[in-house]
Amino acid sequence: MTPTHVPRVVVGALAAVAAAFWPRPAFAHAVCGDRIFPATLGVDDPGVSDELALPTLTWLPKNSDGAQEFDATASWTKTILPGLGLSFADGPTWRRPGGYGWASLDTELKYNFFCVSQLELMGSVGLDVDWGRTGTLTQYQPFNTYAPVLDVGKGFGDLPRSLNLLRPLAVTAEVSSSVPGQSWSDGSQNPTTLNYGFTLQYSLPYYNSHIAEIDNDFLKRLVLIAEFVFSKPISNVPTGANVATGTIQRGVVYMADSWQLAVEAIAPINGASGRGVGVVAELHFFLDDIYPDSLGKPIFMGGK
Repeated sequence: MTPTHVPRVVVGALAAVAAAFWPRPAFAHAVCGDRIFPATLGVDDPGVSDELALPTLTWLPKNSDGAQEFDATASWTKTILPGLGLSFADGPTWRRPGGYGWASLDTELKYNFFCVSQLELMGSVGLDVDWGRTGTLTQYQPFNTYAPVLDVGKGFGDLPRSLNLLRPLAVTAEVSSSVPGQSWSDGSQNPTTLNYGFTLQYSLPYYNSHIAEIDNDFLKRLVLIAEFVFSKPISNVPTGANVATGTIQRGVVYMADSWQLAVEAIAPINGASGRGVGVVAELHFFLDDIYPDSLGKPIFMGGK
């Protein structure tokens, strides 16, 4: 898994907690109506389920600091109630020049609070915390960072059949705002950032199920995807750092019954975002399908 004032964090937290008491049905993975939103790599999907991303591997020829970078991370989400989950993500980073370090522990409490099945429209809210003093060496950070998050997804299966070729299309979007726990550290400003992005998806599994049969067993499991991920400092910005950064990530997701594999090329949008085309790949397991009666079910079933 990327506010201008601390009160925004409080609002995000209250929204997530309040949503936990909002009655709703359970949705496996990010499923709404006939639409399955795959787990994506730059912009989170709007679903909440028991899942494990292991590993997620990222290689950048030049990151925003001009260093070659390789990241290996793992992420686990455990559902507490149907639709309410807590995720944990961490892993090491290698940079040249820069050296090795273990990233800060990242957690997110997330609630999938609505799904309109007929419209294939889905949304979730969350509160992400990057925990200071949990990283090591080059990745050490002395303060927490807090980010309320909104994720939405919309499939276009509700379009008329005269537009059949467009019905496999879907979009997802995410917006968050990262607030550092302290404004200054080691004589440097720590800016608040606005993070936003969206994906465009074309689902061949959806095409195969709803439009026309695809004979090839490999092709009918592919989702073609493009992700657009951006960040912009909006408060307490150091001199010369008031610039938007981001990446455009194009690739494909292979969706099996209980796991998926995603691979994307990463292209920076400007020099401040990095140089050269990198790559990210992720193997993702859906534990609610693999272990539906143990690891893959909520701790508390909410009366179900």
